[in-house]
Amino acid sequence: MAKRGILVTGGSGLVGAYAVGMLLERGERPVVFDVAINERLLGAVGVDLAKVTLVRGDMLDLPALISVLRDNDCDRIIHLAAFLGEEVQRRPYSGVRLNFMGTINVFEAARLEKVARVIFPSSGTVYLGSLGEGLAMIDESIAMNPPSVYAATKASCEFMGRAYAKRYGFEFICLRYTGGLYGPSPAALKATREIAIQQMIRAAVKGEAAKIGWPYGPAEILYGKDAAKGTVLAVLKDKFKDNLFHIGNGDTLSGDDIVPPVRKVFPGSWIDLIKANNPMPYPESRLASDFSRAKAQLDYEPEYTIEKAVADYGATLKRLENI
Repeated sequence: MAKRGILVTGGSGLVGAYAVGMLLERGERPVVFDVAINERLLGAVGVDLAKVTLVRGDMLDLPALISVLRDNDCDRIIHLAAFLGEEVQRRPYSGVRLNFMGTINVFEAARLEKVARVIFPSSGTVYLGSLGEGLAMIDESIAMNPPSVYAATKASCEFMGRAYAKRYGFEFICLRYTGGLYGPSPAALKATREIAIQQMIRAAVKGEAAKIGWPYGPAEILYGKDAAKGTVLAVLKDKFKDNLFHIGNGDTLSGDDIVPPVRKVFPGSWIDLIKANNPMPYPESRLASDFSRAKAQLDYEPEYTIEKAVADYGATLKRLENI
């Protein structure tokens, strides 16, 4: 009997490209649904394009979502397609349409096509308004209190996903990526911190000096491969005790903490960080996440220290940009 497909929306983006590769390594049949298929990124992270079904489509097109599920016999969905925080901040109406209504379309398609499981990556920003004195680390029990339009779209989708799942019978698994995502993807160039990290690594790879603006204090950052690992573990797991998991690494880093590993991996690189304005209504410094639930139930363990991530990022960037 042929293996059923796993639909990956946003499957050629920052986390999606890695997730597709990991699914292939595990013998699964990923189906990419993306408004702009980035074959170059998929190839750069090692995906064999001949083994992947690529479908160009818009999250706001419900009939297209239904068709791709039906045509490829998909029984699970990883829903990664979304505008990132700063893009929603700049274009709130478009951001809400894609992040909220696009996600409702995923839930509706899942209902109509009897999908078994939907994996929804949320964000650590949904609880930033709840941070206060007395907290040492953040686990899944913290109350949601979204301080931005982007965070509100993610929080709303968490509520809607649980409501749909309870009423219509599919599994809804929510993964909060608790650190700012970074990795060698064009999507990373739409957020100030991720732009800064990519500028650091690109300059180091090229052997160029760089003066780079950094807007935040110490905060958790999460390499795209670790986010993808947690996501793939969730979509493939047999049974769950809980349906909400924090996917992070438990470490907080400032820009000054990132520069030394870049210099170690790329000796001779020269990077000067300067203070930049915080573009989002978030605290400059944030607490680390507690991912012990994901570790216990999903066997999730982050693999990428900042030094290991910098080395992998640099190697991928070389392939991606022919540096």
